[in-house]
Amino acid sequence: MSYNSYSPIGFLERFVAVQLRAAGLVFGAAGLGVFLATIGDYYVQNNFTELISEIAIGGFFLLVGLELRREFASGALSGATLRVAIAATLAGIVLPATFFILFAPDDARNGWVAVVATDIALASAIAVLGGFRNKVRVLLLAIAVLDDLGGVLALATTGQNPEFFYIFLAVTTIGVFAWAIRRFNLGVLFTLATTALVVWLMLGASLHPSLGAFAVGFVVPHFDPDNPSVAERVEEKIHPYVAAILLPVFVFLHTLIPLRVPDGTSSDLIVITMGAILVGKISGIGVVLTVMRKSVGISISEALAVGFAASAALTVALIGVDATLADSKYEEVIGLGIIGATAIAVVLGVVAGRVAKKEISEST
Repeated sequence: MSYNSYSPIGFLERFVAVQLRAAGLVFGAAGLGVFLATIGDYYVQNNFTELISEIAIGGFFLLVGLELRREFASGALSGATLRVAIAATLAGIVLPATFFILFAPDDARNGWVAVVATDIALASAIAVLGGFRNKVRVLLLAIAVLDDLGGVLALATTGQNPEFFYIFLAVTTIGVFAWAIRRFNLGVLFTLATTALVVWLMLGASLHPSLGAFAVGFVVPHFDPDNPSVAERVEEKIHPYVAAILLPVFVFLHTLIPLRVPDGTSSDLIVITMGAILVGKISGIGVVLTVMRKSVGISISEALAVGFAASAALTVALIGVDATLADSKYEEVIGLGIIGATAIAVVLGVVAGRVAKKEISEST
């Protein structure tokens, strides 16, 4: 069956195809990073790698803004689906954060930001490998994008002593961008240039750039009746580069973590991080979806599979660690917990998806 490239279904199929390939690259980058750090204490951090990280973060959260806006514009996030996705997302943010804050050392508690979001690329890959039905896949992606919105808002609170003049300039720039892109039918280059400017202004404001990049993506117009929308064109142009190049490089740089517990820390924090992500996400999202499953027409097995898949938190979790605990003694040990939790989540998500698919095929 073929779909119009710019129809909601066709766009979703193309989006997931890119994400599936990207997930393999992200996993490979993470494995290579851990391997090199373990066998050779390999580590690199300089002005160039910091620039690459900021570009990756800006591009990634620009895509998150575009994706959330697209879900609203296409109608995927509406009615019962929206209500269920919001309820599941809130539970999937509050429970992991609470778990982490309760059990983590006092001076590591800012790391709760790292356990609340979902890696969209990995969630998409789990959905494909697990054979999720289309309605379950849409629900999972909606929760993943809303999860990342929660992560964006959390990251926005990590700045110290924000410079309000730069905040004013960033907000003004976004407002002018939202008007100009509609008034003059501007497109990809204008969007990327504005994102770069807003990221720079957010850094000048001592705030994490994710919120600014997200805001630019969210105000890009959708669904021009005569042409593919600006948002679709922007996402089509930059998504492969962000997903297949920038994010794997970012993950590689931030998983240069040796498989040993750093001096001055405890292995308990690895377990706490894994528990916050796995127990928090699964009990939050999985239970809410189980209770509300009839509203969206999914089974208990599918509800749990979504909870498992949403626990894959690699990229966004590493961004959270970098924003809150960079260069601290806890950075590496929490990173190990994130890698371990994500590996378990991928296996559980795929297995649960296959079980749910088998149950549905047997009942029909």
